Amino acid sequence: MAATVSKAGPYYSSGEIKFSDLRRDFRAQVKKNSSGSSETINSSKNSGSIKASELLRITSTSNTNPVVPNATENSSIATSSNWKLSQFRNSIKFYYITQSGTDTNFDIDSQSWNSNLNKNINKVAFIDGICGSNSTSSEAEGVNATTYNLTIDVFGEIYGAGGPGGTLSSPGGGNGGNALRASSSGGNILVNVRSSAKIYAGGGGGAKGATGARGSSGTCVETKTRSACRSCPGCDSGWYGTGNCYDGWHCSRRQVCGCWGDCWWESDGNTKYQDCRKDTTVLGGLGGEGGDGGQGRGYDNESGPSDGLEGSPGGGHGGCSASWSPEPSDGDTGDTGGIGGDWASKGDDTDLESGGSPGKAIFGDNYTVTGSNGPTIIKGDY
Repeated sequence: MAATVSKAGPYYSSGEIKFSDLRRDFRAQVKKNSSGSSETINSSKNSGSIKASELLRITSTSNTNPVVPNATENSSIATSSNWKLSQFRNSIKFYYITQSGTDTNFDIDSQSWNSNLNKNINKVAFIDGICGSNSTSSEAEGVNATTYNLTIDVFGEIYGAGGPGGTLSSPGGGNGGNALRASSSGGNILVNVRSSAKIYAGGGGGAKGATGARGSSGTCVETKTRSACRSCPGCDSGWYGTGNCYDGWHCSRRQVCGCWGDCWWESDGNTKYQDCRKDTTVLGGLGGEGGDGGQGRGYDNESGPSDGLEGSPGGGHGGCSASWSPEPSDGDTGDTGGIGGDWASKGDDTDLESGGSPGKAIFGDNYTVTGSNGPTIIKGDY
């Protein structure tokens, strides 16, 4: 949803401009503290005289509360000399952006600041709605530009993306996404967190489960008996004898004749037998693939971190046309993938890989965090 712009001003579009008006609107005026409120007047600063020298436009970016700020709308106001009351036509004191509704990857510095981000006018980005990210590579909301005197006033909700679970091609759990970025080479960037706010970093993804163990090997046993007449037969190549040769029935005969011409047959050799055996090692079944890791909790997985998937069943072992001694076993089922991390929590490790790290609630540089920071308001490092 588009952000809306409001200003303290523009003032004095027509009519007389009085010193008392300038004292009230520039020296004594205090910026509003919510998008639906109004500016207030500091009564102690709205009394007594005010000099023209106090009403020169201040351009120094190190000044955190200029009486007359530098702003695009105030460009006609003198900074040192030739000062005139008429230069305050359509001038402003504060500049506001209000985010409402729901936005993904809300970019503060791309809003309609009228080129005032890098000027010293006090600016407020009221975050009243919901900001989220569906990608861990992008924060849910943030500023990444040179800016001065910017307050990010968070009343609403900011959620980082959940880290992806580990997969076959990337087994480690992915890191969770960041919620709010406050990066600037400028200064005086304030993140003011209200009691109604939620700034939650995305949880890391669970790691992929380990592959199941391979099944134990077995032995396929084949047997046969070889025979030969009179002599012990050998076993074929790759086979071995399981004992000594043993005799069978007669396998040949010869004729024997006596002195009187009578003849008969008698055995002259027995059949020899050899029992043979062949052992073939058969590997056990392959282990099943481990299950993918679960996604971490995030804007794109808001209901909760996902469980890891169950592993695949192990593979079966090879066959045998004879008998087993022993029979090989099937592969083990793959391990279940790791559970994704909750808000701002690490994803579960597995025996294969580590779970993903959580994102950060607030990150960047040159910023200060004030306001509420209870465990239900900010989840994650800042």
